[in-house]
Amino acid sequence: MDSIFGLIGYVGIVFMLLGYFLLVVGHMKVTDTHYIMLNVLGALFVVITLHTGGTLPIFYTVVAWLVISLFGFYKHHIATTH
Repeated sequence: MDSIFGLIGYVGIVFMLLGYFLLVVGHMKVTDTHYIMLNVLGALFVVITLHTGGTLPIFYTVVAWLVISLFGFYKHHIATTH
């Protein structure tokens, strides 16, 4: 079971880093839904992994990343629907 959570964490890290890389090289914008979703899913997957035995400072950092990403998604969704 630990290996499943480990895999989920690695996928989450890949999502977060991929989104950041694509942003830096200009293939995505901060307001792109795909960028925001990579951050949301990546942070969620890492939180799931850290919940099973990570360190608290990293856990809280990634929870904050998740909350900020969700806020970005909400803000972008509201901006595009109105």
